[in-house]
Amino acid sequence: MWWRRLSAAVCGCVILQIVGAAAVPHERFEPVAPVEYDGVRNANHIFNAIHSSMRQWGSSLNHNGMSLFLAQVPAGTQFYHGTGTPDPVSGMEWLAFEPEHALNFARMARRHDKSLDQIPGDFSLQSIEQSQVSIAGDDGHQPPTRPVPLPGWLHTYRTKETIPLLYIDGMSAGKCDKGTMDTQDVLLLNATGGYRDIFWEKERAEGLCKLARDTWDGKIKGFIRTEAGFEVILCSFSENLEFVRAVRTGPFTPKGLEPNPDEPLDRHIWDWLKFITARYDGIGGGRVKLDYDDFITCFSYDLDLFRTDDGLPRLMNLSIASLDIVRNDITTMVTQWDSSTGPKGGKIDWQSVADMIIQRYANDLKFIVSDTLTTSEQLFSELRLLLRGFVDSDARNVAIEINRCTAQFIPVDTDAPESLSLAGRAIYSVAKRVCSTLFDVFDANLSLSESREKLRALMKYLGWTVWRKCPECPLNKVCFIPIWPFGSVEDREHPQCRNFTEIQGRRGYWGDFQRRPPRS
Repeated sequence: MWWRRLSAAVCGCVILQIVGAAAVPHERFEPVAPVEYDGVRNANHIFNAIHSSMRQWGSSLNHNGMSLFLAQVPAGTQFYHGTGTPDPVSGMEWLAFEPEHALNFARMARRHDKSLDQIPGDFSLQSIEQSQVSIAGDDGHQPPTRPVPLPGWLHTYRTKETIPLLYIDGMSAGKCDKGTMDTQDVLLLNATGGYRDIFWEKERAEGLCKLARDTWDGKIKGFIRTEAGFEVILCSFSENLEFVRAVRTGPFTPKGLEPNPDEPLDRHIWDWLKFITARYDGIGGGRVKLDYDDFITCFSYDLDLFRTDDGLPRLMNLSIASLDIVRNDITTMVTQWDSSTGPKGGKIDWQSVADMIIQRYANDLKFIVSDTLTTSEQLFSELRLLLRGFVDSDARNVAIEINRCTAQFIPVDTDAPESLSLAGRAIYSVAKRVCSTLFDVFDANLSLSESREKLRALMKYLGWTVWRKCPECPLNKVCFIPIWPFGSVEDREHPQCRNFTEIQGRRGYWGDFQRRPPRS
């Protein structure tokens, strides 16, 4: 959505030359390599993609999204757009779900200030660059001297009717070289050519809208992405939105005080982060409805996604033929979608099912592997609490008990799990892995250390993002992790509660941001 000013040497990506495209805290965060379990390839990654969808926390940790979901935004939903003009937008532009997100773009350059040139097709991009240097500072953590942009306008829009969108998961608006944009540039846009500046967001957005219009028969009206907040690339404002108002975003004060025209931008960034972190566990309000029974994830295909040393999934350097299979399936999914009828009967909210599984087992697993338990008997006591509801003491049968445990939260008959949707099969597979391991370590022939080793291996396989969260933070702090463009490597490895002062100067995870030379 923003920040085109970054050297290609730091954050490179292929030029958008569109081809008709059909663990536990205090431990280093290392994504688990692909595993096939119970017949479902990468079931753990698919489970986590479902659990983290439209949630800022999981989208920030598992930032290289590999999944695409059909999404609907209900009629009457409000969105926000920051710009340097009060005039309503008619064509393609960006929308924010939160006003604090859009406010960072509600600015305009001062006259004759060429360093803050307005780039059409985005939010007011010069303002966000000013905001970032304000919060990041120079090497001495002091904001460099730069002209402060003038206040712009905050637009409010309301959806006229239900809007069909495509949700691209992960940190899909994070413009860097870590792979956050692979699903767009490599998969959807089939981009070709040499490495160049990836901050050409307008070209990328136009390519996505062209794909939606020409290849997908106009079934998709825009794209949901994530950076420090959720956004929508909407292909036509006038077609889908009602303009509500535009308000000037200059400084304001309590009655009786004069506004300060030089109000610092860094405080605005803190306000923004506070509201964004409030969306760690979901966008809220039913503003986005995803179809979990019909979605596409690269994790389910025979693709070598985990090639790099950092353990992050990537789509670069895969064969054209293998990616074409995924592209064709995406086109089929979209073109066969009848979004006008709303969610079909019988659709299952698999994210809620994943939530229940995590809520039941996450804390207990973390406790069981801790040093609190010092004997096998203590371990067995905890396991009895988890497993008691699945055991018939008069007719012990471990296989049946595992099946009962696995099926606890699956809202359909599990006698034939292969008949479930992909989401259902992945969640069933993960639940079975959990239950099988718990019954496996409920064994007096295993030592306490052997049982812990098996449980820790399970936790590494699961990779649930809730284990990375901070304890509850004081009201003046947020649990701070790298959310593009903010955060350091340490913040990813050791998330901590931090206040406004403590987050200043914390950068580097996403790369060093520099000014981009003028476009030739």
